[in-house]
Amino acid sequence: MHALCILSVHLAFLLVTCIRPQDRLLSHWEASWRDETKKLGDTVRYTCISGYKRKDGVTRATCTRDGWEPNPLCEGMVNPPPKVENAFITTRYRKQYPSGSEVTYQCRDKYTIEGNATLKCTAGEWKELNIQCIRTYIKIIYSEKTKYMTGDIIEYRCENRAGIIGTATCQHGKWAKTLECEGKETLKKMQFS
Repeated sequence: MHALCILSVHLAFLLVTCIRPQDRLLSHWEASWRDETKKLGDTVRYTCISGYKRKDGVTRATCTRDGWEPNPLCEGMVNPPPKVENAFITTRYRKQYPSGSEVTYQCRDKYTIEGNATLKCTAGEWKELNIQCIRTYIKIIYSEKTKYMTGDIIEYRCENRAGIIGTATCQHGKWAKTLECEGKETLKKMQFS
């Protein structure tokens, strides 16, 4: 009776096979074409195409009763991008992002962005974050207008520089300033004609 039981288990082991997966995300599959069928417990070394990574960092797929594990073999999704203090992401938020995704940050009111506002995911990793939102410190001294044309000049005072006054000239939709306020200032919110 014991020999029959061993034979039964042995036959069950031989019946479970896995064939080469038809996964477009695979770039290399170690098994040769003539040795495509693998038995239960066999492993195969594999790699994924650019922009995707092996699930859970494994280097081998294992033939199981449920097919190849891990499943899926390759994944291109990464966690959300890092948070930036006093900023929000202007592009549609997702729980997972595919490799190659880009997100753009915008600073909250009274803050100015310093660094590149766009962050890109490359090969499953978010590129180094070099973005900061710096508090703005500027007060316009006096102005009768709410809209400005090229050539218009305003005076402003840096609130954190003991009354130091600067001037800014509207030049094609941007302000050219004579003085930089500590912590970065912004005159962007004013409308141009």
